[in-house]
Amino acid sequence: MSIFTVAKYLRISSEDNDLKEAGKRESNSIANQRDLLDSFIAGTPDFSGAAVVEFCDDGWSGKDFERPAFQKMLTGARQGEIQCIVVKDMSRFGRDYLVVGNYISKVFPFLGVRFIAVNDGVDSIRPNDTDSLDTSFKALIYDLYSRDLSRKVRSAKNFRAQKGDFLAPFAPFGYVKNPENRKQLVADPAAAGIVRQIFQMAADGMKTVQIAKALNREGIPTPMVYKRMAGCSRSVWPCVREDNFWTHRKVSLILRDERYLGKSIYGKHVRDIVGNQHLVKCRRDDWMTVEGTHEGIVAQEEFDRAQDAMRKFSERGCYAAGNNPLCGKVRCGICGYAMNRSDGKNACYGCRTSLVTERYLCPDEKISERELLEFVLEGLCVRAAAAEELSDVWAEQQRQARKDRDIQEKRLLSLREALVRQANQTRGIYESFVLGEIDREKYLSAKAAASKQKEGIIRQIAEMEAALEQNNSDIESEDKVAFGFREYERIRRITQEIATAVLKEVRVYPGNRLEMIWNYRRDFSE
Repeated sequence: MSIFTVAKYLRISSEDNDLKEAGKRESNSIANQRDLLDSFIAGTPDFSGAAVVEFCDDGWSGKDFERPAFQKMLTGARQGEIQCIVVKDMSRFGRDYLVVGNYISKVFPFLGVRFIAVNDGVDSIRPNDTDSLDTSFKALIYDLYSRDLSRKVRSAKNFRAQKGDFLAPFAPFGYVKNPENRKQLVADPAAAGIVRQIFQMAADGMKTVQIAKALNREGIPTPMVYKRMAGCSRSVWPCVREDNFWTHRKVSLILRDERYLGKSIYGKHVRDIVGNQHLVKCRRDDWMTVEGTHEGIVAQEEFDRAQDAMRKFSERGCYAAGNNPLCGKVRCGICGYAMNRSDGKNACYGCRTSLVTERYLCPDEKISERELLEFVLEGLCVRAAAAEELSDVWAEQQRQARKDRDIQEKRLLSLREALVRQANQTRGIYESFVLGEIDREKYLSAKAAASKQKEGIIRQIAEMEAALEQNNSDIESEDKVAFGFREYERIRRITQEIATAVLKEVRVYPGNRLEMIWNYRRDFSE
C-alpha cells in the first residue's frame, strides 16, 4: 500500500442538475469533474506512484457540510490515511466561505493535508495561497453565488409550480409519474383503487381509526410497503417501523389530500436556511394550487362527503408548541408510535395502535401526564446531581489530556527531526555513489533500507498527528453532560424549554413501566 494517498473529491448539487436542463454547461457534472482531476493528477510529478481514492457526493448542496462522502474523506484525513485533497474548484468543496476558509487555512495545515483547487489555482503547498486575499475573496464569491443560485432555483420552481408542473421527487400514493412527461401525474390503477376505497369508507361514515383497522385486517399494503413492492428507488422513509401498518394518521393524510381531485399543490414546506435540510411548514394560504393538472382519483362530491365525516380541519404546526412540555415526546415502548394525549384537567396518554391492529401487545392502560412529569423531574434531578460529580471527572480528564498533548508534541517534533536526518542520510548515500565511494549494489541496498526507514517514520508521524488532533479535539470539547444537566439540580417543575433542552422522549411499556431517553445520553455514558 502506498504511503502517499491523493483524494479527489467530486460534488454536484440538485440545483446544478436543475440548471443543466436550462442549458448550463456540463463542466460541473460528475463525469467532467472526474476527467479533469484524473488528468491533473496524472500530469503532476508529485503524485507519481501515489494511491488515488475518490469521494463523490451526488445531489448535495455545497452549503451542507454533513455530506456522507465529504465526512468520510475528512475521517480519512484525520486518521492520516489521506495526504492530499484535490477538487475542481473551491465551490465543489463547499460554498460557505467561513467554513471553507477554516478548512483551508487551519484544519488541513494542522493535519498535514495538502489542498488543491485546480481551476482556482490554489495549492496549499504554497503558503501564500491559503491565507491570500484572492483565495478568501473566491470563497466569499462562491458563498454569495450559492445563495443567489438558491434564490434563482426557488424562483424557477415557483414559476413551474404556478404552471401546474409536479416537482416532488416521488409521486403521492395512488399516482405515478407520466413516463412521457415526468412533470405530470397519472393514476396507478391498483393504488388508486385503494385510495377510492378509503374515500368510500369515509363517505359511508367510518372513522379514520375504523378505516385503518379494516385495511390492516384485509392485509392491504400501506403506501410505503406498496411503493417498495413496486420498486420505488426511495431509500429513506419517514416511518416509525419497517413492518409498516395503517394508522388513523395515514388515513387522515390521504383523506385531506386535495391532489386526489386533480390539483397540483406546491409549497407546503420550505427550507428555512439556504443549504439546510430542515423544513418548516407553510400556511395553507401560501400554498400554490393549480386545478386540473392531472386526472382526479375521486370526485369533488365524494371528497366533500369524506371531509364532512371527519373532524373540522384545523391548521397546526405553523406556530410554536404550546405549554405542553411532553408534546411529541411520549411514545409507546412496543410499537414506537407517539401516544395520544387526552385533553382536560387530568390529561393522560394512551396508545392507539391496538385500535387499528392486533399485531402488537401495546399497553392498554393510560398514564396520567402528571405522573409522567413527576417521573421526568425526578430523573432530571438525579442526572443533574450526577453531572456535578462527572464535571470533576471531566476536568481531571482534561488535565491529563493536556499532559498527553505535551508528550505527543515533543514526540512529533522528535520524529520530524528524525525525518530530516534520514533525508540527509539518503542524500549522503547518493553522494557516496556518485563519488565512487560505494558500488551500485551497495548503493541500491542502502537506498532501499533508507526508504524503508523513511516510510516507517512517515507512518509514525501520521499516527502521531492523528492522535494529537483527536487529543486537541477532546481538550477543546465542552463538558456536555455538565452543561446539559447541572443547572437543573434545584428545579421544581418541568417546563417546555427544559424538556426541549434535555429530554428526547419518554417510552411507556405495559404496566406503566417508563424509560427516559435523554439528550447527551452518549456523553453521559462515556
